[in-house]
Amino acid sequence: MATVRARYPQLVQLDDPPSIVGHRCLRCRRTAFPPDPYGCEQCGADAEQLEPIPLSASGTIGAVVTVHRHHNPRPETPFTVATIVLDDGPVLKGRLDGDISEARVGARVVGVLVPWETDEEGTEVVDLAFRLVEGPADRGGR
Repeated sequence: MATVRARYPQLVQLDDPPSIVGHRCLRCRRTAFPPDPYGCEQCGADAEQLEPIPLSASGTIGAVVTVHRHHNPRPETPFTVATIVLDDGPVLKGRLDGDISEARVGARVVGVLVPWETDEEGTEVVDLAFRLVEGPADRGGR
């Protein structure tokens, strides 16, 4: 059986479906991603006041762009990046995977694990990407 690990294990959990590691401030209840090692941006609480929480890797596209040139050989160009407004609140940038012909602001996406590389020990390294899902973009006012 092949071993699998996340490209960024401190940020992505290999659940089914995958989840994202964020944090919540115990003082003001702000949910954030990525986790901040220094404290809460909103109220200034110390890092000890931040609890790690799993965030759903699903949401809606807030902006979308196709990258034709960049400084790394991977991912291969062109690729499409979107600003994702997570259902759990925070906003992040993520690469879109699969058929992106309908990628537009407001489209629903869900996180998926995609192959990235196989390391020297034969471990399959996976990365989080987002795929469009069919259905209405409205999530009860979000």
